[in-house]
Amino acid sequence: MYNNLEMVKDDKVNTAVGLDEVVGQFNVEAIRYLDADAHRLLGPILSETNGQSSLKCTLVKQGISRSIYRCQCQTDQTGIRVFYLKKFHSPTLIHRLQRLLRLSDSRNEMRFGEYLLQKGIPVPKVLARYCRNGSDWLIMEAIEPSVPADKWFEEQLAKGNYTAIRAANIALAKHIGRMHACGVIHRDPHCGNILIRLPSRDAAGEHRNDNADNNGGFEGLVIMDLHRMRYRRHLSRRSKAANLAQLYQDRRYWLSRTEQLRFLKHYLQASGAGGSLRGWVELIEMLARSHRRRLNAQRDRRIFKTNRYFAPISVSGYRGHVVLASKRYVPGSVAYHHVFTVEDWRKVLDNPESLFTGDDVEVVKDSASSLVVRRTLRLGDVNLRVFIKRARRKRFVRLFFDLFRRSRAFRAFYLGHALLGRHIHTALPLAAIERRRWGFLTDSILITEQVEGLHLNKFLNRYLKDSNNGEVSVNLPESARKRLAQQVLWQLGRLLRRLHEEKFAHRDLKASNVLVHWNGAMAQPPQLILVDLDGVKKVMRVTSRMQFRGLMRLNVSLLECPVVNHAGRLRMLLGYLRRPGVGRINFKPYWRVLERWSERKIRKQIASRQKKQKRQRRMNR
Repeated sequence: MYNNLEMVKDDKVNTAVGLDEVVGQFNVEAIRYLDADAHRLLGPILSETNGQSSLKCTLVKQGISRSIYRCQCQTDQTGIRVFYLKKFHSPTLIHRLQRLLRLSDSRNEMRFGEYLLQKGIPVPKVLARYCRNGSDWLIMEAIEPSVPADKWFEEQLAKGNYTAIRAANIALAKHIGRMHACGVIHRDPHCGNILIRLPSRDAAGEHRNDNADNNGGFEGLVIMDLHRMRYRRHLSRRSKAANLAQLYQDRRYWLSRTEQLRFLKHYLQASGAGGSLRGWVELIEMLARSHRRRLNAQRDRRIFKTNRYFAPISVSGYRGHVVLASKRYVPGSVAYHHVFTVEDWRKVLDNPESLFTGDDVEVVKDSASSLVVRRTLRLGDVNLRVFIKRARRKRFVRLFFDLFRRSRAFRAFYLGHALLGRHIHTALPLAAIERRRWGFLTDSILITEQVEGLHLNKFLNRYLKDSNNGEVSVNLPESARKRLAQQVLWQLGRLLRRLHEEKFAHRDLKASNVLVHWNGAMAQPPQLILVDLDGVKKVMRVTSRMQFRGLMRLNVSLLECPVVNHAGRLRMLLGYLRRPGVGRINFKPYWRVLERWSERKIRKQIASRQKKQKRQRRMNR
């Protein structure tokens, strides 16, 4: 029912404990029930105390503010019943003061749940709550089978099931519109707080609804986390637009502009709000940009702090930061599905020099700028294939520059997670450590996970290139080969566009620094992954020169791939230029400038290679 199950250790997830061990001692008479039916259902179960409760709870999610348990028990009326228990914590003084004033989270959730159900808005039914003596928890009905909306949207988008996406989009617009019309606003509206109902299955595992496959299993949606809701007698237009802007920020990667306008149209009809569609679009986009800047800044500050995703570490004279869990999905990643501890990392990093020695160590690069090896690390109970990079200083003057800036390992660690937070796929940086003496940087090491995939040119040559006897390297039909090339090259342009939209510049973006992850199914398009982030930097403004230099590097690197023709490189340019809401683009002026810049770059490369060849011949004489 709830997302982020990976945030809890497996031993805690699989262990079922009694109700008394979860909530402690409580006064049965202080429990507040929703109605008489809820009292008849849960009253006999909750009255069993002193370790005799038949309600067995299994932890599914744990955070600073609350913990979620899945509870299962045997009832006399309906047999086995499943509930969810939400236990609220008091992390701040404000929470404790609110609880003293009887403004508890469980009370808000039950009150808003009852109110919204009366208005016909689908929310989970809170059956019972308890708030006394520092304990605050509630029991709600289970919404099963269901899946979080963010995961469901990604799955349907990968399958190309746009009919189901449209149905869910319209349903969400109507529910949010009716909620705003009632004066209720959700302060944390994102797809993780929305559940998609799935059709139930029979004993054979088949959908009971015959149309389940056509609509992607969409049977409706349920709005969660009602304790974050607030009631206002009058909601201003700006308050509604700001709430929609938060929801837009979370779904802008999954919905086209047409679907976004369709959502807004149905929202206006359900909420009865006045104003033109164009005016609402401009206001929401302005507020969404402001919200996105604040959200990204908050996520970036979290990278070098202590939380459930990151932690500082100090071993053998080195200081750094490690990853405990990854919130963002990385294609082909193994570490994404596991949770680590600081002790797991301490065992691995206890002797940094041993990272570069061993039987399985493979030297990938050994140059004046860096040493890169590939090996397997045993992290907790997981074996991870990783790249370990030790930066080297080519110029002595940089010793003084490093006094006032982060090391290369720390910069790559920060940039990698900053890009992942902006939904740009990159190889997952796992750890970054450095050693300093009197402020001078003496060593820095970066550990990055090796993800499954092929370099861009190798991928195109494998799936698109014809061999001498006329056979294809991988047996694909001609239409599938054409579609695959279009998808990859279009996404390549979109990748560069996304970097520039998020104010990142890459001075070394080429085909060898882009991996393609694909499972071989035509229904799921390939995914591009950035590697080697040494050339990435955050800028205040992406100039036209930066834009054309990025396009020029990609265009020149694609010239090394013989299967990419003129039309393929043009598709890469169009993927960069076209944006939602923009009509036809006169691409020819951009193409002419790109061709001139590419020719100049090729001449420089040829001159540089000729100089190296002359120098080599002199040395051989």
